Amino acid sequence: MVDPVRGSAHFVARVVELGAAGVNELARLGSNSLLAALLARLGRTDQEDAPDVLPNATDVDLAPEEEASLAEMITQGLLAGDGRYTRLEVAERAGIALDEARRLWRALGFPEVDDEQRVFTSADVAALTDAAGLIAADIVDGDGLVELARPLGNLMSRLAAAQTNFISEVLGARIAVGRRVEDPQLRGQLAAQAFITTRELLPVLERTTVYTWRRHLGAEVGRALFPSGSGLDGYPESRPAAVGFIDMTGYTRLSRNVDLTELARVLDRFETAVLDTVVAHGGRVIKNLGDEILFVIDDPASAAEATLQLLDVFTAEDTLPQVHAGLAFGPVLYRGGDVFGPVVNIAARLASLARKGTIRVDQAMATELGDAQQFTLSARAPRRVRGYLQLPSYRLRRAHPL
Repeated sequence: MVDPVRGSAHFVARVVELGAAGVNELARLGSNSLLAALLARLGRTDQEDAPDVLPNATDVDLAPEEEASLAEMITQGLLAGDGRYTRLEVAERAGIALDEARRLWRALGFPEVDDEQRVFTSADVAALTDAAGLIAADIVDGDGLVELARPLGNLMSRLAAAQTNFISEVLGARIAVGRRVEDPQLRGQLAAQAFITTRELLPVLERTTVYTWRRHLGAEVGRALFPSGSGLDGYPESRPAAVGFIDMTGYTRLSRNVDLTELARVLDRFETAVLDTVVAHGGRVIKNLGDEILFVIDDPASAAEATLQLLDVFTAEDTLPQVHAGLAFGPVLYRGGDVFGPVVNIAARLASLARKGTIRVDQAMATELGDAQQFTLSARAPRRVRGYLQLPSYRLRRAHPL
């Protein structure tokens, strides 16, 4: 019987050997080791992972094993079972039409594969069987599944990318500290250490993902049961809210003049500041669009205060670019984790009109803030923007600067 721990460490070392040819940076080797260990760990059950004694560098057998492509190794490491089914065979085993299975696959955002490719595993069969069961029980139809699959696929894709980046960039260099590229035992040492690190890390990632989902689900259910405003125009998913777009000023110039490490630092600071401030004022960040973030806050005064605070944050930090923003108020359609409607479009257009360090608001937002003594509003000449021949706006400022 093959020792699962030794086999996993062997798997890690083999992936690093295949994927890091010609690479001399220790951090890169450490990153590859961790990512490969993650795949090995994901493909094993708790029973298989029972041994507590992990191999030392000298224990890891680095002799060539059967030739396998990296894609095959990833499939075997990450998903339960081997990639042995075609798309049609998976659909038949799950009891669902092939066209329906293809629609779900695309809605989830998975890479396209040929019908003849045997890349599907028992995990795919199980997932599709669950979906087919919901349809058979008349709980949801195919269109409903696709509607759910789109935001789920988008969310999980972004989460997986963020977690992969964390594992690769943050932890990769750490496990390579104190090692030498020319050491013949390097790959074995990295493989063993990566497996140890991943064994501790992955359960935390899994638990945190489920915990965060449950917390957000509870918050969303609460909003649905006890909305701050009633449904409008016959749409229960629609309610009034302040929609904001906040952009970094001069992002294109900035991205040309700094290296990628510095650009990543600026984007991270931008995203963190916006998320922290919006949440602190009872709102939600809907999505990040590079140098632009879309957010929603039900209360207009809270939205105005949050946006003004963000202007202060970026004005005070010399190492960060300033920002500009647009705010609009009105009925918003919430669908699939995103927001839609004319209010969203108006907020985007207002952000495009705002100059560095300023906020533009629409007429409805200005009306809502009319009695708020902490703000001042000054009318701006109506402007022609995409979709609007004449869009009136107001500049929002504090009545008493801090």
